[in-house]
Amino acid sequence: MRVRVLLGMLGVDVHSRGLRTVSRILRDAGVEVIYLGEHNSAAGMAAAAVAEDVDAIGVSFSVSTYTHYVADLTAELRRVGAQDIPVMVGGLIHPEDVEHLRSLGVAVVFGPDSTPDAILDYVGGLARAL
Repeated sequence: MRVRVLLGMLGVDVHSRGLRTVSRILRDAGVEVIYLGEHNSAAGMAAAAVAEDVDAIGVSFSVSTYTHYVADLTAELRRVGAQDIPVMVGGLIHPEDVEHLRSLGVAVVFGPDSTPDAILDYVGGLARAL
């Protein structure tokens, strides 16, 4: 079975180069990527995740308000009964925020030093679990 991953950015963050790079890496590895791009709302991303029946959601941030947006997304996923979809957070994430993000329901955090192999290993684990 092929893994389906929804990728997007929440709020007003427009630095999408990292997200586009991850999208290409995943697609080149055979992952089906549903790319929403920039300026998404938590409700819109959660609805798309359910409609597209994805195996994971990836959000990327280069702004410091990511904990607020992640809290909104995980709350919305719970509201629509999709809290079982793993949320991957990446971008300019402060190491001291990782535990807080996990407490919000984030499955994995990929910071600026994360490698493509680390991302592919995580997504590969999803594929093995299907």
